[in-house]
Amino acid sequence: MKKSGLFWHIHHDVLVEYCFDYPTRVDFIKNNKPTNEIEARIFYLKPVKGRLPVEFTEACEAYDKVCEAYSKASEAYSKAYEACGKAYEAHGKAYEAHKQEIIALHEKECPNCIWDGEKLDFAKWKA
Repeated sequence: MKKSGLFWHIHHDVLVEYCFDYPTRVDFIKNNKPTNEIEARIFYLKPVKGRLPVEFTEACEAYDKVCEAYSKASEAYSKAYEACGKAYEAHGKAYEAHKQEIIALHEKECPNCIWDGEKLDFAKWKA
């Protein structure tokens, strides 16, 4: 059986679309779909054998490329988000470890500041 390409009935409400990985889709169906639907879903999940209209197949190929780019971007985003969280945590730890030094420098460089230790207190602005 073909592993990827255009398939019939990948989803119950779409007639034909690109299947990225047939075995993975079958496993998903077996593990996540209602028991009374599994056999029929797998039976009708078939690769397209004939020729579909060129405009449609080109649109499917374009969609596939965009999905692949999206997947890579999503993966990169997830890694960057995780790295950002770790960096933010390190920032907080470093701030706490050097809080007094940082506060002293702030007081020197920003006299009469409306910072209340947690946020700018705008009620004190030009009061």
